[in-house]
Amino acid sequence: MEITLAALWCELLNVERVGRHDNFFALGGHSLIAMSLVERMRQQRLRVDISQLFTAPTLAGLAAATTPLKEMLL
Repeated sequence: MEITLAALWCELLNVERVGRHDNFFALGGHSLIAMSLVERMRQQRLRVDISQLFTAPTLAGLAAATTPLKEMLL
């Protein structure tokens, strides 16, 4: 989970590396980028409420708060 999120953070925040204790907002994140992050996470079948990013702004914290979406069987 952390590796997937780290890749998204690097792309959205335009940074080369992200550590598990790095703070999204200290790296230059803001509310509009946070919304983009949540949308990209949904595209990768990961569920998180945007408020969780504000309460757990580290990579490790957000990974712990993220839930993989289950595939629906038809």
